This record gives sequence, C-alpha cells and structure tokens, in this order.
Amino acid sequence: MLRPLLPALRSGLADLLAEQDAHDGHLQVVVATGDDLTRSLPDGTHPPAVPVGAAEARTALPAKLRPLGGPDLRGGAARLLGAVGDELAARDEADRPERVVVLLVGEGAVGDTSAVRERIVHQQSTYAWEFVLVDVTTGTIPAAAGARAAASGENRGEGGDAAVAVAVAERPAGDGAERFGVPVTATITAGPGATGVTAALSAASAFVTRARDGRPHEPVEGFSDDERAAADVPDTRPGWRRLLRLA
Repeated sequence: MLRPLLPALRSGLADLLAEQDAHDGHLQVVVATGDDLTRSLPDGTHPPAVPVGAAEARTALPAKLRPLGGPDLRGGAARLLGAVGDELAARDEADRPERVVVLLVGEGAVGDTSAVRERIVHQQSTYAWEFVLVDVTTGTIPAAAGARAAASGENRGEGGDAAVAVAVAERPAGDGAERFGVPVTATITAGPGATGVTAALSAASAFVTRARDGRPHEPVEGFSDDERAAADVPDTRPGWRRLLRLA
C-alpha cells in the first residue's frame, strides 16, 4: 500500500520541481497526481494537458497526495502520454520542446502494462522521449492474500488500493523496467522505507537534469549504484504501524 509513503512522495516531487525550476533553461511541466489527466471523459477522451512552469506546478501539487481510486500507474501513464502527445501535436513545429522527459512514479508491478509499454516504446523510438521510472515497492504480502485482493479489486472495477496490494508479492528484480519498456538504466526501485523514496526522487531529479543538459537524442547516463543503494531502504516502522498502514 502506498498510503504511508505518500508524504515522502509529495515532498520528493516538490523538491524535484524546485530543483528543476532553479536550473537554467525554459521548462514546461505537466503534472498528473490523481485523476486530473487519468480519468476518461464521457466521450471516451481524456482531459487536455496544460503545461505550466515548474514553480506553478509545485504550487499546484495537492497538500496531501491520495491513493488512486481509479486507474493504477499503467492506466494513468497511458492516458497521460496521450494527453501530452495531443498537446504537443497541436503546436507549431517551432514551438515544440527539444526534449521531453516523462517521470513515472508508482508501483510498477501492478496490472497488465502491454498497452502503456507499446506507447512508451513508440515515443522513445519515434520521438526520442526520455522515460524515467521510480518503481515504488511497499513490501510483501502473502500470495493468497494478494489473490483475494486482486479478485476483490477486479469485481469492483477498481485499479486502486486493492489491486495495488497485489503487486508486491514476490516481486522479481527489474520487473518494472521490463514490464513498462523503460530502460533498466532509467529505472530505480524505491522503498519500502520513506527514506528510500526520498533518495529515489532526488536521484530522478539528477537524471532529469542530465537529460536537460544533453543534446536531443543523446543518451542519458543512468542511475548509479550508489543512488540505487540509497533508494533501497527497508521499512523501519513497527509491525503494528505497517499492519494499520500508518506512516
């Protein structure tokens, strides 16, 4: 469950936006932290993406992040990419950015990622978009309990808490990168401790900075071993707090 990690996620994202705002160059940001861009409108389309400056995006971050009650990371990412792609396609060629960096933060092992994987691979190969995945792990749960949670979530048509609880059972190394199509060098596993989430988002900000400093289509140096070690932090909360999902 992501709930105990949400304060660290929110703080880490705010710090990332502040660091990028202080960086030289012109930056436009599209932030989706809930169903603002991931919900489906009555006609089957998605809400439009509205790019803003990094400072404005930081101010617009909700004071408290909440678990998704609708699409999980795979569904949300697919709709986000659609919204951003449509917004860029509507611009004149001269007004399009030299580089697009997409940062995905969440539980990468949740659900069927085939649709979003295909879209990510296409955007990488055709338009040289850079993708970064902060794959948050929340610990492990018994496989039987995970199966019950999955069935419950599917019956309700939800991709939120119940489905999220499944994904962390016996999670294989590198799973998020393989499932999403994001290069392994651009994927970092965070948690299950909050300190690890903070470290991973700090490393993600450094990755974004390297991408902005490089030329379009130029490879970006991936996460270092030290960054990965700093992000791989155990959950040190007492067992009763973990059971009650308290921070």
